[in-house]
Amino acid sequence: EQPFPNTLDVTNDLITSYLSTIRRPGKTLYSLDLSGSMGGDRLAQLKRSLKNLAGSDTSTTGSFAAFQNREQVTFIPFSDQVQGVQHFTIPENDKASELARISASVDGMQAGGGTAIYSSLEQAYREAARQVAEDPNAFTSIVLMTDGENNAGDDFAGFTRYYNGLGGAVKKVPVFVIIFGEGNAKELQNLASLTGGKAFDARKSDLNSVFREIRGYQ
Repeated sequence: EQPFPNTLDVTNDLITSYLSTIRRPGKTLYSLDLSGSMGGDRLAQLKRSLKNLAGSDTSTTGSFAAFQNREQVTFIPFSDQVQGVQHFTIPENDKASELARISASVDGMQAGGGTAIYSSLEQAYREAARQVAEDPNAFTSIVLMTDGENNAGDDFAGFTRYYNGLGGAVKKVPVFVIIFGEGNAKELQNLASLTGGKAFDARKSDLNSVFREIRGYQ
């Protein structure tokens, strides 16, 4: 037991040390809606939020919310189908190059097409199953950000059947849902409840703040 630090700098250093070296590393899969309705300002907000997590936000709060050493990050962008899967692992030392890779990936995101929410989530769970098998002790979670209703691929009923058919530890992977734009709030809240996650409403708040808030659960 140690006396409580009497300076803010020491407190911040202790928190940073905990996040980067002591806390068990997390694994987060981001299922990101890049459908046509995400164009313009919405896409700009998404890019800004993700790049802040990759280190663009240099404030104290931003640094605490940023991706940390040893953490694994997976991007699963989708429109009317999954556009690909990108994996990133933040090293313990010299993490700048990997964070730059994440930022470059974000810069390349473009909006267009339909919205296959549940097909993308099924892909996310397939990726999560592999990651959980590699390290069952890591906290693995999925973040879904969508601004519209599902209109391609599997529907909520089909996803529910898929999820109920999962076995083992992967079924415990929660989905943190960000409701944005014209998303079906009731259905997305049901999705969060089904998976043991939580829904966050970004329609009346800053998208960046919501992404940062979710980091507190990871």
